[in-house]
Formats: sequence, structure tokens, C-alpha cells
Amino acid sequence: MRKKRDAISNDHKESLRVGRRSFLKRITAFLGGMTLMNWGLFPMKTPAVSTPAGGPKKLIFIAIDALHPGYLELDARGLPGGSDGNWLMPNIRTFLKGAMWYPKAQCFLPSATDMNHLNALAGTSSGQTGIISVWAQPTGWDESGDAIIERTSMSFARDDRGRPVDTLFSAWKRRWPDSKTLLITGKEWVGEMFRTGSGVDILVTGPSHPGYLKPPHRESLADPSTDRDAACDPESGRKGYLGWPMSPSDAMTRLYTGQGSLLTLQMEHFAEHFPHDSWIVDSTLEIFAREKPDMAYILLAQCDDAGHCIGNASDPKEFVKTPSPYEPPEGCEDRPEYQLVSSRNPLLFREAILDVIRDVDTQFGRLMGGLASQGVLAQAHVVLLSDHSAVNHLSAGDFTSTDCMGVLEQAGIFSRRGALESKNIYAFSVSSYGVLYWRDHKEQVPLAKAALKAHRAVNPQTGLEECPWWVLDRNDMKKGVEGICLPGELYHTFYVDTDREKTLIWPDIIILGRNGWQIPVYNGQIPNVGIKAPTWSPPWRVYNGGHGSVDTLPIVAAVSIPGGRTGVLDRSIRIADLGVTAASLMGLELQSTTIGEDLSRDLL
Repeated sequence: MRKKRDAISNDHKESLRVGRRSFLKRITAFLGGMTLMNWGLFPMKTPAVSTPAGGPKKLIFIAIDALHPGYLELDARGLPGGSDGNWLMPNIRTFLKGAMWYPKAQCFLPSATDMNHLNALAGTSSGQTGIISVWAQPTGWDESGDAIIERTSMSFARDDRGRPVDTLFSAWKRRWPDSKTLLITGKEWVGEMFRTGSGVDILVTGPSHPGYLKPPHRESLADPSTDRDAACDPESGRKGYLGWPMSPSDAMTRLYTGQGSLLTLQMEHFAEHFPHDSWIVDSTLEIFAREKPDMAYILLAQCDDAGHCIGNASDPKEFVKTPSPYEPPEGCEDRPEYQLVSSRNPLLFREAILDVIRDVDTQFGRLMGGLASQGVLAQAHVVLLSDHSAVNHLSAGDFTSTDCMGVLEQAGIFSRRGALESKNIYAFSVSSYGVLYWRDHKEQVPLAKAALKAHRAVNPQTGLEECPWWVLDRNDMKKGVEGICLPGELYHTFYVDTDREKTLIWPDIIILGRNGWQIPVYNGQIPNVGIKAPTWSPPWRVYNGGHGSVDTLPIVAAVSIPGGRTGVLDRSIRIADLGVTAASLMGLELQSTTIGEDLSRDLL
């Protein structure tokens, strides 16, 4: 059943517990330790869905996690006004020439990872599937009153009628049971979400892959092997570990945030958990050569990993001359671009960020060139997308500016000292969004919403006082808020209204950061990168760049089909449309509720 996006249906344990000793062990471990392709694809229009002799046409999704569409407009130096022969991402621009490109495409809130990859594969929104967080989410309350945190799984993905959410993988296997499907991902937990009963035959992650593949290798985020001036250009920095006075929250923030921080070291040291895009590309090409899958979802995660650590540079207007000039090493040229830093955070050097983006494009070109040389692309419907985009967070020295639980404590709604009272509210948040759950005393929710909306903080970029977030209660989630969220986009009618949260609890309040404000991590959860720190950890801010709120809804979206139409359609679409369109093109039936629009008329 398909419903229009602007009227989303209104009828709709194992937590990785890391103890103090284990946590310290992990810290000790990681502290110790351009080819441009011109494929010439898709020149003419051909009929819809046809099945060649011997099997189906191929369907390939290529998802570049967190890629902002703004990068596709920049020139080789990262400035506005790119053109043929002078693009920052020339390989992707080559692909777009042979595709139908939707530059105004958006994902759904929360604009984050797990839910939007699923939305692309199922034609849904978070309010339609129940996947409201990343890596893990609260699902209920145990006998002692603690929130039960479970890893993200398709087992609790249900539609508005309570049916299991169907995906293109399952639909594909129903139609072609002997055809192989592949999911290969740089985000380990996204793969694990589809581990059982999902229709995926070949599931590849850094820690779990066929023996014929080489293990992931370590590589710097800021200085990838393709960086031609790695010895000379600057790297985004960090605040350092010293400062006075410094609260526990400030100390954790300094430990984890920035290039060279514990977060960056973890991503670079544990390559099996955070594999570089080059490994995903090499592995994908090897799998296609050996296994010949007909449907594949390829998730390249490097753009997102680096964006969290060293920042994002899709908006050239954000970058200004650094107040602390960078001095290149001896023998290096001092280029003007080396001196540009973010006006939101002067530790973020633009050139370091652009080196990541250039490498992402290089790896995409290698992937497409390799698939073309194997003859795969000649018969493949290819969907290029990002699951969300990303922005740089404000570098706010005042930690209390976005301590939402601190605001509720000051309002007398939450207590950090009273164990029974503190268990009544559970916060699951990171980057630019957070979800709050009330176990009991839900009469507090309106008071909490009012207190959060009344909160003001000084924006370090503008110097002006402002409310750092939008605050949505369940009524807002259900009815929608103009300019923020669509009706039902963040509200699951089955879990809330029909099931009454017996199977899965739903947020009472959702907080969305505004203007780059970052919501702290609480209860030790860092869901965007799948980390569970100790529950005794203080709240802290963990990212230089991030996503989740309204400003990171824009995505890359383009579809190419053999002989199909090409061009640019300057109208809004949503990520769910890609899944519904792929189903239509391939003659597949999704058996759970979808909200996407079929775009095949644009392509044929």
C-alpha cells in the first residue's frame, strides 16, 4: 500500500555493556597502537521492467553516507562555480550526466543513518518503521525501572498496521529466489541490522566477510593515500586535554572531540570496525567478480566518519581566514587555502576536509570503473544516494548551553541525585538530535517542553541569544510542524496508539538542534558510531560535525537506468521515493506500507 508523503498515515538485549576496566583497556589499545571515468552510460529511453534471459536486470544502490549535495556544485578548490573539467567531485559529476538527478532531494527526520538507509530500501519514514535512532535504541523498561537498550534490528521494524517492514531485498528474493543479493557496508551495525530474515545473501562488514577478502587496512582520515600534499596541508585540530576550570563533561569533550582525539584514533586504529572506502570498493569488485550478485546495496561510510571527526566543508561561505595562522612544514608552499577555517569552529581546516571529499570521489570512480569493466553497469539500474548530509557544530565553550537534562533539572523535572526520580526519564541523544522517554509521570512532559523551549544560549558565531533547539512533543510529531517535520514523520501510530507501547516505547519529546548546536551524549551511548561508553560517563559532546536535525535533511539522489532519461529535475523528492521507484522499475512488490512516490515516469 502506498500513501502520499505529505499525508503520512495517521492509522500508523543485547546492549554492549562496557565496564570501567574494559573501557580503560580499549583506550589503552588505541592510544598504543584519481582516475576520472567517462562511462558514457544510458543515452536512450527504453521500456520499463524487462527481465533478460537467464535472470533479472541488476539493481545497485550506492550510498555515500553523509554526503552533502552542496559538494557537487563546488570546483576543484572547493569554491562555488564548478564546471566541466573543474569539479571537486568529478567522478560523481560524470555519473550524474548519465542519470536523472534530483538536487532538492531530502531524507526524513531524524536525518541520521540507520533509519534512512532502511527508508531507501523500504519506501518508508522513521514514523513508519519504528527505527528512531542509530546503532541501538530504547525498546522498553525492565523490572528495576531502567531503560532496555537493544541493538537496531529489523525485528522491531513494523509498519502502521504492525506488519514487519518489507524491503527490496526480501521482495527481490520472493521474485528471484535463486538470484544473489549483497549488502556491503562501512557501518558494521547497519549490516547487523539486516543479519537475519532480510533477504540478504551476502552480508559484508569489516569484522565479518568472506575469507577471500583481505582485512580492512588502517588509513588516516585527514591524509588518505590519495592526498597529494599530505605532508604540507593542515589537519583539523582539537582543544587538547588541559584546561581550567574543567568539569567532567568538559574533560570528556576534550578527550573525544577533534582530529587526533580518542574518537579519531578509534576510527583509524580499529579499521575493521571503520573500514576505509577503498576497502569497500576493492571488496565489492572482488565479490561481483566471484559471486555475481544481481542486487546490491553498497554503503561507503568514510565521508560520515571523517565529518564527525574533522568537519564538513560543503558551504564555502562558512570558512574564513584562521586567527592563528598555519605554518606549513619546511619545504612546503604556503597556499591561501591552507589558512581557511570554519567560522563555527576555528579548529576545522577546510583543506583537510576537502581532502576527504576528494578521496571519496576517487573511490566512487574506482567502483564505477571496476563495475563497468566487468560489464555490470550495462544491465544495471543504479541508485546513487546519501542517507543524510552533515554540518559543523558550534564550538560552544559553555557546556550548559545544550545540556537538556540540566535544563530539566533546573526546572525541577529531573534529578541527577535521586536514583528513583532520575530513572523516570531516559535520554538517548547525540549530535543534533535527541529523544526523551518518560517511564511514568507523563504529566511532566508539557512542563518539560515549556522549559526546553524557554531555554536560551549565546550563539558563539553570532553573539546573540537564541533557543538552541526545536522541541516536539507527540502531538507535534503526529500533526507535523510547518517547516520542521511532516505529519506523522516522527510518529508511529501502531506502537503508540494500537500497541500502546507494549512492544516498543516511543519518544515523548524529540529535540532537534538549530543553527549547528550540538546535543550532548547521555548514559554513555554514542549511537552515530556504535560506541557504548560506561553508563557512569558524564554527558559530553563528541563531534566536530554531525547531523540529525532539519539542516541535514538535504541528500544526494540520482537514478540511472539503461537507456533511460537523463537530466536534472529541480523539484523536491524524499528518500522513500527511491525505494518505491526501484520496486516499480524491477516489478517488485513491497508488502508493508510505503509512503514514497514512484518516480519511474521521470526515467522512462
